[in-house]
Amino acid sequence: LCVRVQHWHWESLVPLSTRVDTLVNDLLSNLQAASEGGVKEAILVALQGVLKHAGKTVSVSVIIRVVTVLQEFLQLDDDQIRVSAAKAIGTVSQYLEDGELASFLGVLSVSVPSQSLAVRHGTILCLSSMFRLSAARICASGSFSTVVDCLKNRLKDDKVPVRESATKALGYLLSYEALSHYSGPNGFSELLPFLVSCLRDDSSDVRRRALGSLKSVAKADNVVSTLYLATLGPVIAECLKDGSMPVRLAAERCALHVFQLTKGAENIQAAQKYITGLDARRIAKQPEI
Repeated sequence: LCVRVQHWHWESLVPLSTRVDTLVNDLLSNLQAASEGGVKEAILVALQGVLKHAGKTVSVSVIIRVVTVLQEFLQLDDDQIRVSAAKAIGTVSQYLEDGELASFLGVLSVSVPSQSLAVRHGTILCLSSMFRLSAARICASGSFSTVVDCLKNRLKDDKVPVRESATKALGYLLSYEALSHYSGPNGFSELLPFLVSCLRDDSSDVRRRALGSLKSVAKADNVVSTLYLATLGPVIAECLKDGSMPVRLAAERCALHVFQLTKGAENIQAAQKYITGLDARRIAKQPEI
């Protein structure tokens, strides 16, 4: 296969392939043989494209090989390669059998002091990608509690990229729990305080990510944001006064959905318990994005 995979149009290529397994295996072999970071990244992007469009037709053995091979790339020093590998694994995780999924989640959730930054970041990126696409299966997995414990640990990591990715993963999980009205262990009311604590993180990147996650949760089920308004209102108000402009903008978008400011004058009035009337009316005029 040509290494210039970034020029391939996978939507057209996949239907032409009579054996997707062969295509995936060839990509994996080329990935392992590649020495340049740019080539590795391009192959990973291509692999994700194949898995996205034809993952259901890939055999179990090849799916397992994908996960096995890509685990190595979660540990590399190149940030973008870790991101691309995590996205590809997140895509293929939808097709793992239950036992394989539980086993892999257990591997990703291992947390020991000697782990490098690359390993910690790569594994939490992978969990985030998996929560985005397979949250229901993860919540039903026997490894769910272990995964949640890992998330909690990563939220306290001393490196910003790890905390930010853990915050993103937690946001995907909470959005799923809100939308599905999940009532099992590690439920919404138990995990929401961890996201709220991220709104007070020392890093503006983490605070901004937490606000984006909270906005997504409110969009998934606005009843949830109403029930927890006493918890969310004060901390969102703090973020509206943040010293970082990106955080303030994210706080405005978050407030729009959490306070449901486009739903009428009553909500604008209720929001003034936490934010100024001027801010409430101004934010209410923003588009719902």
